[in-house]
Amino acid sequence: MARNAGRTRPVIKDVARLAGVSAPTVSRYLNGTVNVTEDKRRRIAEAIKELGYEPSVAARALSNREMDSVVVFAANPDDFSTSATNHGVEAAARKRGFLLNIVSLDESDMGSVEARVRMGLSVRPAGVIVYEYGWAGVEALKRLPKDVPTVVVGGGFGDGDYQVINAERDGGRWMTMHLLDLGHEQIFHVAWDRETGDNSRSNGWRDALAERGVEASEPILVPFGDLGAAVALGRTLGARKDVTAIFAATDEIAIAVMKGLREAGRRVPDDVSVVGFDDMRFDAMWEPALTSYTQNFHEMGERAFRMLYGQIEAQRNGQEPPPAQIEVVQGRPRLRASERTQLNPSKNTSHGSR
Repeated sequence: MARNAGRTRPVIKDVARLAGVSAPTVSRYLNGTVNVTEDKRRRIAEAIKELGYEPSVAARALSNREMDSVVVFAANPDDFSTSATNHGVEAAARKRGFLLNIVSLDESDMGSVEARVRMGLSVRPAGVIVYEYGWAGVEALKRLPKDVPTVVVGGGFGDGDYQVINAERDGGRWMTMHLLDLGHEQIFHVAWDRETGDNSRSNGWRDALAERGVEASEPILVPFGDLGAAVALGRTLGARKDVTAIFAATDEIAIAVMKGLREAGRRVPDDVSVVGFDDMRFDAMWEPALTSYTQNFHEMGERAFRMLYGQIEAQRNGQEPPPAQIEVVQGRPRLRASERTQLNPSKNTSHGSR
């Protein structure tokens, strides 16, 4: 009869019996809390391999030992940027045998951030990753102990000693230059009212206008997440004949504004060119297909874990941490059908097409 017949998976007592040691000895071997003789280590290792035994994650947590896991602190879990970054972190963590725990932060309740950070740290992770895709991430970063290996994703340059940042400012500049190159004399910019930091899409818009000597007004802000307000703004802009090009800070804003423009009797792209940012999955299916700027959030997540793993390994081996570093992940434009050339296009087309 095969060992463990009728049992779906082996337990620690099975390993102990096959190795000829006690269950506490196997536990000490797994936790690394007390030295185990080389002979017993060999026998336990062979028994684990033969039985296909996998240590219980819950049991390791109860042992109060630092886990082979990382915690991600992130607001707006349903956002494309958050979910795509999570997939990148998880893919890289899985290759190293690490678990990923995601702790959601509430942008509408900043007072709850401290408690959420405490909860995330209670599982004793080996390190943490904080997404600065919103204010809650900024607040969470302030609450972390200094000795916990940490990587910041997003935010402004220098927000953390170890940081992976997307080239949002470069992308904003590219999209604005693209519209200027099509011959539009003024580019209206619509953004959520929470965009901050020097690495913003809005700053990229300002950069492009300044380079071309175009006087820039302020971005037109809509309440964060209020698509109805973006539609209403589209109707307002549609009533203005001087509006021929709009750079929206997100694809959601772009599509909401396009709806408002249609309601105002303006056609996209015949009357108004509209471009977005983020390159979400529905962009190519929209009518007209939305031109946007894709950010490689998956790569950002992978790089963030690799950067964190370097810190974890150094700490566990009693070594100095790696030098502080900031990695910038570039995106690229996805040209589709929501913009068109004006009758008198600009002759300068040197905005650096990728």
